[in-house]
Amino acid sequence: MKHRELAAMSLLGFAGVLFLAGTLSVAQSAQGVETANAKSLGLVGKPAPEFHLQDIHHGNFDLTEARGKVVVLAFWATWCPPCRTEMSGLAKLQRELAPHGVEVIPVAFDDPGKAQDFLTKKSIDLWSLTDEDGQVASLYGAHALPKTFVLGRDGTVVKVLIGKVSEEELRQVVDVVRR
Repeated sequence: MKHRELAAMSLLGFAGVLFLAGTLSVAQSAQGVETANAKSLGLVGKPAPEFHLQDIHHGNFDLTEARGKVVVLAFWATWCPPCRTEMSGLAKLQRELAPHGVEVIPVAFDDPGKAQDFLTKKSIDLWSLTDEDGQVASLYGAHALPKTFVLGRDGTVVKVLIGKVSEEELRQVVDVVRR
């Protein structure tokens, strides 16, 4: 009888430690997201951090090349369900608004092959940069995905959209920035 009670108490103690560790991990994770969001929102009104990345076809891209255009910088990943649902809307916006000085620039927090495979399999005609090591995502506080930044023609961050964004919501923001 004493062995059973001792075993039960040990098991309950171990379960309590696991619960406490899980609670701390969730709290730390939530705090990390809040910190990242604060960093992202703190960029509004400031010049967008400059970066150089490769695209999914291994070409080079420098953000300064987009100066003079309204830029939609959309951080995404193939493992992020809301990100995946945004991609066709981003492709549609790129097709429709590119002639009007708007450039949609997805940045995949992913392996280039995975990003390209996803876009190909879903028949999404959209070019994407890749940020495998997350260095650019860190500059923008974009580790909680999806996260979208709208930059003015002068390269200033005008708006940060946190979480999944509808095509219509993004179109409205871009239309205001274009004016």
